[in-house]
Formats: sequence, structure tokens, C-alpha cells
Amino acid sequence: MGREPELRAVLDCVDSAPATGLVVVQVSGEPGIGKTSLLAELARRLEERHCAVLTSASDVLGKRIPYGAVVALIRSLAAHDKIRADALQALEVSGNEDSGAWFGRACDRVVRLLTELTATRPAALLIDDLDHVDDDSLALLTLVLRRVSAAPLVLVTASRPHLGEAGDNLLDRVEQHAEVMRLQLAPLSGADVARIVEAVLQTSVDDALAREVQQRSDGNPFFVTEIARSLRELDLVTVDNNRARLAVSPNAIRLTRREAVLRRVAPLENDTRLVARAVSVFRRVRLDQISLLARVASLPEETVVGAFDELLRAHIVVHDDERGYRFSHALVGEALYHEVGPAQRRHLHSLISARLLEDRAQGLAVDLLQLAWHLAESAAPGDRMAVAVLAEAASVARATAPETAAALCAKALQLLPRNAPERSELLALQCRVLARASRPALAIAPGLAALEFLEPGQERTRVATAVISSLFSVGRTAEAMELADEEVARGPVPASLEAQRAVLLVYNDRHDDAVTEAARIEALPISSPAEGVIVFEHLAMLSSLLFQHDRTVEHANRALSYSDGQPMLELQALSVCASITSLAGLVHDAEWRVRRAEELVDQVGSHGFRAERAASRVALDWLGGRWDAALDGIGRWLPDVEAAQADQALGVLHAIELSIRTWRGELDVAARLASLPAPQSVNISKLHAAALAEYLIARGDTDAAYQLLGDAIGSRLEAAYSCVLVARMIELDLERGHEDKALEALKKLAEVSPTRVSPWSRTTIRRVTGVLQQDADLLREAVSEAALGGLEFEKARAQLALGEVTDEEVPTLVEAYTTFQRLGAHGLRRQAGNRLRTLGAKVPRARSKAPGLLTEAEENVARLVQQGMRNRDIAAALHYSPRTIEVYLSRIYAKLHVSSRLELARVLDAMQQR
Repeated sequence: MGREPELRAVLDCVDSAPATGLVVVQVSGEPGIGKTSLLAELARRLEERHCAVLTSASDVLGKRIPYGAVVALIRSLAAHDKIRADALQALEVSGNEDSGAWFGRACDRVVRLLTELTATRPAALLIDDLDHVDDDSLALLTLVLRRVSAAPLVLVTASRPHLGEAGDNLLDRVEQHAEVMRLQLAPLSGADVARIVEAVLQTSVDDALAREVQQRSDGNPFFVTEIARSLRELDLVTVDNNRARLAVSPNAIRLTRREAVLRRVAPLENDTRLVARAVSVFRRVRLDQISLLARVASLPEETVVGAFDELLRAHIVVHDDERGYRFSHALVGEALYHEVGPAQRRHLHSLISARLLEDRAQGLAVDLLQLAWHLAESAAPGDRMAVAVLAEAASVARATAPETAAALCAKALQLLPRNAPERSELLALQCRVLARASRPALAIAPGLAALEFLEPGQERTRVATAVISSLFSVGRTAEAMELADEEVARGPVPASLEAQRAVLLVYNDRHDDAVTEAARIEALPISSPAEGVIVFEHLAMLSSLLFQHDRTVEHANRALSYSDGQPMLELQALSVCASITSLAGLVHDAEWRVRRAEELVDQVGSHGFRAERAASRVALDWLGGRWDAALDGIGRWLPDVEAAQADQALGVLHAIELSIRTWRGELDVAARLASLPAPQSVNISKLHAAALAEYLIARGDTDAAYQLLGDAIGSRLEAAYSCVLVARMIELDLERGHEDKALEALKKLAEVSPTRVSPWSRTTIRRVTGVLQQDADLLREAVSEAALGGLEFEKARAQLALGEVTDEEVPTLVEAYTTFQRLGAHGLRRQAGNRLRTLGAKVPRARSKAPGLLTEAEENVARLVQQGMRNRDIAAALHYSPRTIEVYLSRIYAKLHVSSRLELARVLDAMQQR
């Protein structure tokens, strides 16, 4: 009662989902305010509309079940049995698989399920008690929802006013890709309170009675019901002429909200009340735990059986499908739990954990995570048994539920004294699971603390590697270098750590040391296939940073050979080295590695190293002149990369999108990317600098662009992408009439050109030298080099330069014009067109992607929708109002006979493939 306006607002959001994509509704309010009832009524009405509805409710115990909320959502779905079964199977936690592979496959199966559900109709995910959802479910949902943000999907969450950090993170991250509505449930009005009281008393009520209930309940519907029921049971109301009123003065009534809840169990026998208190400690109880419940309640088992049945008849406890029995409302359980008192609660948790430990010792099946929870609530500081169980539970959960594992480690550490020898082992585990959970910033402190105690050996090496990688990931490369130096100074370390340190030398401007170390490390003994893969993928990265690209390919091949036919190691070698060679501009080498890696993913069902493959595929589409595919890939893979906190891959995606948007003249979209912090990675920061400089030039700020390029190059042209950066400076010098500076820069470029063997560098050097020297033959070599290297955009730029140097290359100029037109690089297209007109040649006519269907303005809107942009972002990019974008979308949908953003994207994809 009284929530019809809020219900209509949520249903309106559902109606908008086919046009807007993902919609998020955050319902919040105090306990008992009606959140659960609102979601239940919403589910009923959506099912009447034939929407797919998935529901989940969590509690304190559920927060300790890894992926419990996601599993509950999928289990609530009746149809789509095969896809539902696949998703549930993928969510079965296994300790025998790489966490990245398991998590990636689980995400893919859930994405596939939601995509199938929303193919023909909207779907809704209704998550009650978001503040009690387990952290692992939140991490998975954060990624999955962003990957299906174009689908007609509604996420409705209900929570208390103050969410935890993980819940806030889910909503914050999804909000960037969704339309969001926040709905704070207010207290009910006096009229609504009166209607509820009338329903409880089954008669009309006078204004004074309704007003008294409203004041005592604060308009909270749960407490309205409980207070009205208590007034009736205490004979504090009387009925005159079919109208209820208070039988006593309001001042004579001693009834608070909490007392009203506890009155729910007050009429029960004392034994039944004791059993209710015991159930509040379990939170959920199964029938096979009756004997344990009897022990906790200190009652005979026969008494507990009768009392438990009485709780069911009184609707205080209800059956909850496969999960056992729970309280009908969380507030009842909470009131009883807090009535017990902290010392008694701890004692009861201790009794439960002791019984579970006994059962375990006898070989009986015991839920390890449930046991860990009871121990966490009852164990005293210094309890080594509790610490051991918590550590064991963390070890079991670390592979597929790292968030849960990290929390268990933290609790175990709280129980241990500062000088306890077990601390180092727990800190090491906490560091490694946080690193595995892509929480590098949080992994550093426990890792460094563990290293203070760990003796030299395999475990120390693992922790040191995790800490160094985490420091590197968050941009603290100097500290990573210092730690690597300390580990090497301690004594012999594995070749893998030596290789990791060698890469850090370049990141800390110690290039000469890196060259020396590379030769030494290559000769070190390799102890295992895994170490061989790690060593040579690091050497591949190192040789790429040092411009020894022939060695890069050789090292990448050796990394692959060390995989020794093991699928996961082979996938690692292919994925990591593909990202290295693609970013070096070695297109053909990277393409076969990515292709083989993707075949391997299909074979072994593993989804590890997604960030590396995402960066590789986007870079290859960018360099290969498939810019729409590159932008589509960025939209598709960005959530995965962000979720993994893979800063290097994230920097690649941002730099490439900034480059494409700038060349296409989409400067308002590019402005958002240009405002992001520059990548910390020493090589990707240079790629970003090249893209940012181009953006500044397009904005007319050539002085800032020139300064940025100069700062990024380095004194000896040792920086990554230095050829690209210097070449752009030379072009700016020529445009500004500074030919002497251009010649000086070209001289420096010529000095290093013999060491630059990648097609990208060779093309760039020949192109800029040919332009400066007006040498057509050099420019033809640049065109040939780019064509052989698969560098489509660089080829077109060289063709344009050639067409401007000589009058005899009209066909080449036409080809460049066509390439720029296809890529959407309209500034360069116009430049080529103007040159063709000067030569008296025919300029090819621009073709529409959807001839005869969409206007130019509609095409612009449709293309940005296809790339995954939201209405408000499209409006900002095209200088329209959001309302105008909605009008355009209506026309586009009508012309193309589609009804959603997802269908529009599919139609445009099909048009581009024809």
C-alpha cells in the first residue's frame, strides 16, 4: 500500500530499456520501509508483461557464499534450461583452475544468458538487500552488466541507505554505462498508514488511532503492521459502531518499534522463544541441523522439533527453497539476535563452531565457509584452530572467489598476535589473492609485510613477484625497481624475477643496464616450462622496448616453445607476446598469435589473459585500418580491462580511441579521453603522447603539442615510439616554416634509423624524410613498406605525401582518398581531395553507409549508438540536446525497422559487412 507512484516510476524505466539499453534503479530505505514488497510486486507485474525476471535476496550469511547472489538470480529463472544450466555450471567454484580463466568463462556464460533473454523482450534483475550481496557476485555483476549495457535490461536493487564499498563500486561503475534512477522510499502518509491498520484490525479506524500508529512507527509499513497487531493482542483498541479506536490514553501505551517486533514471539512458549533465538544465530537452518539447534538452545531435541514447527505455523520462520529455513523478515531475526546479548551470541556461535568441528573431525560433510563464519564471530584472539580454519577456507576460495578469500585472511590476521609466526604465511596468502582479484593497490601492504618475515625460497619469490607486479600496475615503478634490486641482492633468485627486474630497468631509464642484463638472463637455467614462458615473454617485452624487434619475435617464439604443449601456458605465451608485437607494429606476427590464441580459447574453454588479447586485437584493427571494428572492440572489452585493473591495456585502448576520434574530427568525444590521466607505463605513455599531441593540433594548440612531443622523446631517442614522435615534430616544424629545426631533427632520426626494423618505424622514417627532401622514391618505399607491414592508415598517409610531391601518382592519391573516406579521417580525405582537384582529377563521390535510408545527421547518431555511447554522450558530442537524440533515434528505428539499440547495432554491423 502507498507505493503505487514508486512502482509506476520503476515500470516507466522498464519501458524505456529497449530504447536506452541498461537501466539501473536503486531503491533505498530503512529496514521495513517496503523495499522487499515493492520488488515482489514489481516482479509480479513484469511477469504479467511477459518480461524475463530474475530475482535474488541476500542476508548476513549469504554474504559469505561466493557468487551466491548470481547463482540465486539464475536459479530463479524458469525457462532457457540449457543456457541456464551452462551458466550455473560455469559458476561452480573449483579450486583446480586458474582464477582468470574461471572468472572469464563464468562472465561469458552469464553474458550469453542475459543476451539470449533480451533478444526478443526486456529482462529485469531484481536484487534485494544489495548491502548483503557477496563481494564476488558484485565483482562479476560489475563486469557482466557493462558488457550487456546495450541490451534492454533493467537492474533494480534494494538496500539500506548506506551501502558498503563493494555495493557502491558496482553502482558507480555501472552508472557510466546506464541510465540511473535513485528511489528513496519515504515514510507512508497518514492515509496509507490508516489503510494498513484497517487491514490488520479488519475494520475502519478513527483518526486518533491512525495518527498514534503513524507516530510510533514513523510511517514504516512493517512497524505499522506490528504495532497495530500488538495493540489488538494487548486489547488496547476497542471497536464502536464498526470503527476502531484506542481503549486507553496514548500516554499509557509502552510500545516501541523494537518491542512491537519482539511481541511477534512474546505469545510463544518460553521454549519456542529460546529456539527462535537460537535460529537467529544460525540465520538459516536446515532440518538436518535440528540436533545442533537443540544443543545451542540447551533443550531436548523433541522439544526443539515441536518449537520449530510452532515457529513455522506462526509464520515467524519460513521455508526458503533449497537454502533451508529463515525468518519471515530480517528485522525479526535481527531483533532476536540483538536480544540475545553480545556475550551470549559469542557463546552460541562458539557452540555451533565446536559442533561443526567435531563433525568434521569424524569425517562428516561440513560447509567450510559456514564454519569459518561462526569461528570468525566467536574465536578469541590467539585461537590457532580458528586461524587455521579461516586460512584453509581462504585457500579453498582463493582460486575462484578471491574477494572472499581476502576477507577471510583479514579476519584470521585479526586473531593472531603481532609476533605470531603464522602471520607471514597469512599475509603472503592475502597479498596473492588480492593480486589475483585484480586489487594491486591493496595487495602491496600485506605483501611487503610478509616479505619482512619470509625466508628465501619459493613462497618468498611468489610474494615478491606479486608485489613487484602490483607496484608496477599502479605506476610505482621506482619502488618496484628497488624491491627487485633488494631481492636480487639477497641471493640467488629465479630467472623469472631477474627478467621482471630487467624490464623495470628500462622503465627507470637504465637502458644500458637493461641491455647487459638481457644477454645474461637469456643464458640462465630455466627450472620449468612455466618459468620459461615468463622469462622469454619478459625478454620479448624488453627487446621491444629497446627496439630490437628481430629479437622480440625470437624471444616470443621461445616463450611459445617453452609452453611444452600445455594449453594454459601456450595461451599465456601467445596472448602476452601478441600484445607486445602488435604494439610494436609487427602486424603479421601479432595476427597469427592472436588468431592461434583465440582458437586455443575455444578449445580449452579458458578466458585468461583477456586484457592482453583485447589490446592486441584493438591495436591490430587500428593499424590495419579497421577503425569501426577497433571502436567496437574498445566498447566491448573496456569493462573487462577496467575490471582487471590492467593499466597497460587500458592505456592502449584509451590512446587508440583518442587517436581515432581525433582523426575523425569527433573532438568533443576526444576531449573526454584527452582529459584522462596519462598512462604510467613508459611505452604506452608515449603512444598516448602521440595521440594527445594530434588532438592538441586539431584544437589549434600546436605549441602545446610541440612541447608535449619534445618532452616525450628523450634525449637519445631511446623512448618508445620515438620515430613517430620525432616525425610529427618534423611535420610541425615544416608547417611553421622552421625548416632548419626539421633538418636537425631528421639528422637525429637518421642516426637511429639503422636500429629500427619494425615496418611502422621504417615507414615513418621514409615518409617524413621523403617529405622533407621531396623525394618521391623514398615515399614510394614508405608506401611499399606500409603495405607489406599491413599498416593501412600509414600506407594512406604515405600515399598522400607521395601525391603531393609528384603530379604522376593520381591513382595512388585516389586510393589514399578512398582509404581516408572509409576510415572517416575526413581532414585527410579533404586534403587528398583538394590535391586531386588541383591536378584536375576526378574526386570519388562519398558513399553513405545506408544509402537512401538515413540522412547524414541520422547516420552520425546511429554510428555513435553502434559504438556503445549513451544518449547524453552522443548529445554532447554532436551538440544536440538529449531530447533531439531521442527524436533522431525514433526516426532511425522506424527507417531501419528496429526497436532497440542492440538491434540497431546488429543492422549497422551487417551493412558494413556487405
